[in-house]
Amino acid sequence: MKQGSFPLFIAAAVLLSLLQPIPAAAQTTLTLQSQVLVLNPEDAEQQTVGGLRWRGGLALSAQDVAFGGLSDLLIDADGRTITAVSDSGRWLRAALLYDAKGDLSDVVMAQFGALKEADGSPLAGKRRQDAEALARFADRALVIGFERDHRLWRLPSAKHLGGKPLPMTVPPGLAGAGSNAGIEALVALADGSLLAFTEGQLSGENFRVYLWQNGKGWADLALKPAGIFRPTGATLLPSGDVMLLERRFTILGGVGTRLRQIPKSAIKPGAVLEGREIAELRAPLTRDNFEGIAVHRAPDGKLRLTLLADDNFNALQRTLIVQFELLDDADARKAKGPP
Repeated sequence: MKQGSFPLFIAAAVLLSLLQPIPAAAQTTLTLQSQVLVLNPEDAEQQTVGGLRWRGGLALSAQDVAFGGLSDLLIDADGRTITAVSDSGRWLRAALLYDAKGDLSDVVMAQFGALKEADGSPLAGKRRQDAEALARFADRALVIGFERDHRLWRLPSAKHLGGKPLPMTVPPGLAGAGSNAGIEALVALADGSLLAFTEGQLSGENFRVYLWQNGKGWADLALKPAGIFRPTGATLLPSGDVMLLERRFTILGGVGTRLRQIPKSAIKPGAVLEGREIAELRAPLTRDNFEGIAVHRAPDGKLRLTLLADDNFNALQRTLIVQFELLDDADARKAKGPP
């Protein structure tokens, strides 16, 4: 936790009461340190990129060597609590603080614990621990997607993160995915369906996507690549559209991030999804290995996107949590300026 004012401390205490209780034996308290970020380290005045406006960001660290590898997140409707999973088989719950302008200012009151097998034992070994995707249905039930040992688990709610999961049926075609090419992004749709994007499983020139519909099982879709980006996260917008988070890496260009908005009307069995680009984060903008994305509506009525970066337990990478306001078309044109 970074140094803050007394009112922020009081706010943190209030937020602690909002975190859903998890049995004490299943968790530990984690103290986080945070460093404030700006959108552009070379130009502190820059506040927008594409259809996004910067609303604060933090680089997180902790003394606990188990902290890191956070690969996806959910955010509560009020934007005050996040739930995350890691590729080392752990979960994290924490409260977000905002400053007087409504910008993200700190992450506090973190609860940290191990994901469990169906028999109640902690996950052991990278093959079983690699949690990469997280989704939440309208009834608050969570679904966790794993790579390497490809599988989907369901839990009744966030307060059951330390409990025994219920295995779900996986798409039949997922068995052919490489160990690091399976489900990387999950999003629960408004009709109760579940949309799953793979990171690298190909169907011709497209990435394989799967759609689970209640009573119908799994159907195949595809995502048309644009450049060398690969899917890493997804979230559902209030409109029913899906915001897809993508990542690319090159030796010369380093890590890049892109967001694409996929219309609700395009999501159906057999479809090839494409969507439109909302923004791309490239040098010198703040970026890292962004793998998680979540959306909520801020008190001002604007939609906020929260992005989470996975440090892969690598000293050259960082755990970042950043927020952007999603601009409407008119505001995006103003932010871009005259042609």
